[in-house]
Amino acid sequence: MELHYLRTLKVITESGSFAEAAEKLNCTRSTVTFQVQQLEKEFGLPLFEKIGKKMRLTQEGKTILPYVETILSSYNQILICGEAGANKLRIAVPESLLTYRFQPIIRAFREKMPLVDLEIQTQSCYSMNRILLNDDADIAIHYDVGQRDSNIFCKTLAEYHLVFFGSPLLSDAEGDFSTPNQIKAFGFIDIEIDGLYRHSLDKMLSERNITLSNDMVLGSIAAIIQCTKMRLGVSALPAFTVEKELESGELRPLDAALAPNKITAVCSYHHHKRLSPAMSFFLELAEEMI
Repeated sequence: MELHYLRTLKVITESGSFAEAAEKLNCTRSTVTFQVQQLEKEFGLPLFEKIGKKMRLTQEGKTILPYVETILSSYNQILICGEAGANKLRIAVPESLLTYRFQPIIRAFREKMPLVDLEIQTQSCYSMNRILLNDDADIAIHYDVGQRDSNIFCKTLAEYHLVFFGSPLLSDAEGDFSTPNQIKAFGFIDIEIDGLYRHSLDKMLSERNITLSNDMVLGSIAAIIQCTKMRLGVSALPAFTVEKELESGELRPLDAALAPNKITAVCSYHHHKRLSPAMSFFLELAEEMI
């Protein structure tokens, strides 16, 4: 059964004649007649009867008409959902990139695609594969943490330096990470438990037998920076997140051989994901601006 045959049936009932229906549908009267005949053949019942000059639904036709309208309404809802999906883009990104690198990308995206809804969620870099595999995001822009899945396409975007820093209020002894065999009376402040930034420090701490008294997870880069200023711990972050504070002297870099001392930003998406125009354009902007 052709769906547009059902549309023809509905238009006939609304207009009251095959001729008017043909005019509204921009087709010939014979085409309308043929489509009705095909429906009657498929359903095995008469749909119309001529009373005077008007074509009226038979009792059988009146019985099935609500089901026809339900089918057409459901189909229209499917189209609406499809259009809504095409006009929505879901991005997963770590907080540092969202807060410090995404604004020019969002501005450029908005200028060209103002009708596309953006849903941007902050996520751990260690959860990006799972998010993409579960279709909880269309694109992930994140740091490479060495977890690769064969179903995920991944492309390198940029490299960023990491900086290990603390408060200028730290004494020379507290800020000394060159002398081995130390136990520090403060801890490391990170954005997540067992996170990427702490991993970059672990090798140096192990080699020099330096122990930090605790770890503190805050979940916010702004909070990490403020707590570090107040001498509540030390931290490591991408250099672009603290460059203003380091220049102003509100924070001080600490001497530590981070391993690695760089992190790589990548974009990822599922291999089977259809690249919509919005996805393709956002990926182009990320490659250019990240």
